[in-house]
Amino acid sequence: MNSRIEETYEVGLLKRLVGIKSVTGNGKGYKEIASVLREELKKLGLKINIYDGETEAGDGIPRPCIVARYDVGAEKTLGILTHYDVVDVGGEWKYDPFNLKVVKENGEIRLYGRGAADDKGCIVASIGAVKDIIEKGMEPHWNVSIIVVPDEEIGGRYGAGYIARNRYVNLDALLVADSSSMGLVIGASGIVHGEIVVKGVQGHAGYIFGSQNAIHRAIIFLRELLGFTTVRSQKLSRLRNPSEYPIPRLWGRFSITKINTKNKAYNIVPGEVIVGFDMRLIPEEDVDDALAELKSFFEMTKYKTGIHDVSMRIIRAFPGWMTSEEHKFVKHAHEILREITGKDLPIIGMLGGNDGGWFRHYGIPIISFGVWDNKSRIHGTNESASLARILDLKEFIVRLALSDI
Repeated sequence: MNSRIEETYEVGLLKRLVGIKSVTGNGKGYKEIASVLREELKKLGLKINIYDGETEAGDGIPRPCIVARYDVGAEKTLGILTHYDVVDVGGEWKYDPFNLKVVKENGEIRLYGRGAADDKGCIVASIGAVKDIIEKGMEPHWNVSIIVVPDEEIGGRYGAGYIARNRYVNLDALLVADSSSMGLVIGASGIVHGEIVVKGVQGHAGYIFGSQNAIHRAIIFLRELLGFTTVRSQKLSRLRNPSEYPIPRLWGRFSITKINTKNKAYNIVPGEVIVGFDMRLIPEEDVDDALAELKSFFEMTKYKTGIHDVSMRIIRAFPGWMTSEEHKFVKHAHEILREITGKDLPIIGMLGGNDGGWFRHYGIPIISFGVWDNKSRIHGTNESASLARILDLKEFIVRLALSDI
């Protein structure tokens, strides 16, 4: 059974892509996977352009962004946006994370490997959709631009952001093929990442006189700063969450996610500690407003704690996006999903972020649908995707391209 499945186009291509270690920031992996995708798209006769985000980043890491256009002479162009970078492996896997494993579980075919669900399964569904349209002689009402980019896992500034800022694509609607398959997503969260540096006075841990422990000071400062989590939680979106989530609508979030010192030994009182944080914006929230609120709370925390040798640096900040539930493109897409899946999937928002935010100023409808499900364990060990969900996404793209709306 497995050998027959592996011979199918989507599974065969996914196996090749999962086998490439395109972990975020790995320029070698980026070049390798972009080469494979370019050749695959070239076979279909698509017009292909490669734009390298390194020209803006200037850090020596190649970031080939692929734009492959299937032009049928239509008046409108549908963009399909995906990403080929994946998070690192971590943890103990039951299968080799870079060698796709096909497994039948409880009557469904699941495909195990890093990136199977996020987001290489979506890439193969997108290419498979255009392949079907071409080989079966279908007559779409949309031109289709497949956009495959790196760096989504770190914000996408030199991936999708590079494409959007430079207007390398002209689109009339965008499907971000990078989300769950449990509902039609019409908005995603914005993201802010940053660092807080707390200063102290370095010394010997056995002779603490005159030293000032930066970690101890950070604990006091962060205890007060964590009050910002309550402030963020009171930001409620109009968009709904999936029904299995405990909070009915998307909400703002703030989390401390990492703490580091430069110490290599245990007997040093640290003179500096660096604290990383992740802040999530609701889709309709303005980034500048959110940053102003954060900075205000940060300054008040200095005042309340009396700890002033503290600074904050914003590493990246980009907005979410949202399309009206009443937009005709959304309504039509929702109906297509109902027909494909046989389910009345909800129209929802996305707690995570994706690259759709870079296109929010295009003034076009943006939606998101992907292949994740509640078994996928994206970013975790034993990531997997259901073959059925990949085929659903492929059919969804075909039907969108054929739509006369």
